[in-house]
Amino acid sequence: MDTRIYSRASGLAGDHLALATSTPERVEEQTFYAGFVRTPRVVAGGLLALADIAGADFRQARSDPWRGRDPVVTGDGQRLRFEALSTCGGVYGRLDLAAAELEGTVAGRGTTNVDINPPLYRALTRVGGADPLRLSVGADGLAVATLDGAVVEKKVPLPTAWLRGLAEVAARALPLDPRLELPAGRAVALLAEMSARSGRRVRWLLPAGTAVRTTAGPAPGAVCVADGFRLSVLRPLLALARTVTLYAPPVSGAPSQVSGWVLDFGTARFTLLVSTGARDGFAGDGQLLTDLAAESTEADADTLSTLLTEDPVVERATVADRTGWAPDRVTSALAALATAGQVGYDLADASPFHRPLPYRADAVAALHPRLAAARVLATAGRLVRTPAGIEVTSADNTYLVHRRDGEYACTCAWWASHQGRRGPCKHVVAAIIVEKQERSA
Repeated sequence: MDTRIYSRASGLAGDHLALATSTPERVEEQTFYAGFVRTPRVVAGGLLALADIAGADFRQARSDPWRGRDPVVTGDGQRLRFEALSTCGGVYGRLDLAAAELEGTVAGRGTTNVDINPPLYRALTRVGGADPLRLSVGADGLAVATLDGAVVEKKVPLPTAWLRGLAEVAARALPLDPRLELPAGRAVALLAEMSARSGRRVRWLLPAGTAVRTTAGPAPGAVCVADGFRLSVLRPLLALARTVTLYAPPVSGAPSQVSGWVLDFGTARFTLLVSTGARDGFAGDGQLLTDLAAESTEADADTLSTLLTEDPVVERATVADRTGWAPDRVTSALAALATAGQVGYDLADASPFHRPLPYRADAVAALHPRLAAARVLATAGRLVRTPAGIEVTSADNTYLVHRRDGEYACTCAWWASHQGRRGPCKHVVAAIIVEKQERSA
């Protein structure tokens, strides 16, 4: 009997017919990678760091030893990526293994979600520099073989709470640029200082010749370190790294900002993003809501997902060429894919990447209460245009959405508290929806 395995269902995506194909070889179809790694201590240390991140609740500065240690693993035909979010949602880690790190061939594309349970965690802690480490990653899970034997981790359900977190991480990473590059040895002392629990909650780092100085407030080119004790997850990896590069967005008037930390091991990288505070999870940011307000977003996302099935790296210019869409339409479709977990962002490469998760973009409204509420307001005729802006009536209150220095603003309590730093309020999103409808009418 000829049994064929299909990675997805065939179907229509907009005007495109997406046909799923397969081959009779079950192993090749389900396995992304099977082979040894060239730097076992780096890979083992990176996986342990991801497990520690996924089990940590930094709001309470504690970890549950064996809860939630379930990284997302993606093979794209060229590399492997392992990703995890902390339990509190404010710390994101990713281990990237380039083709040069993998002694076998990355034969497949796909994503799975596995649990790093106590036996595997203990096995990884015993991996030495000369010890062999073999990985087998596929749709069904992860198998790790060391000198102590083999441990098999089966696929587990991906928490839907991770979807918004992964999406917002990509949005937060996009404006980050490299600010400081340090030899790993120098980064050890810096990280020890930043990760100490004493001192200010928010500090800023500035280059000072070949050194780094800390300040209490922002300055051009500075990197924000908010609740730096969260950086302690990087300590075990520093001895193995070549360099550490710090990333930050342009300094704004915000009291704290996201920062990125990339450890380079040569054939592998470890990326860490920390949110604006231990109590601020990425999932609550809502940075993508403005792009998601377009009515055609969901259909466009389905079309784009079909076109990008075979592309491991997503470039906006390439997408625009292939679809003929305007740049803002491409951005909106990519935002919807990001919300469905389909797109991530690589700081070191400065490019988005494809992450095929089994969620559709039409889950966006359910996962974003502000977007769902904004669509209700827009369709219920609760918006009235006035010379001062757009009045939005919600419940028994009326708010004014207006422009301030070319940016949206609102008179509601949410906007007064966050000033757009955690994404737009539902009233601003509703106004954007109505304005787009008016332009397309």
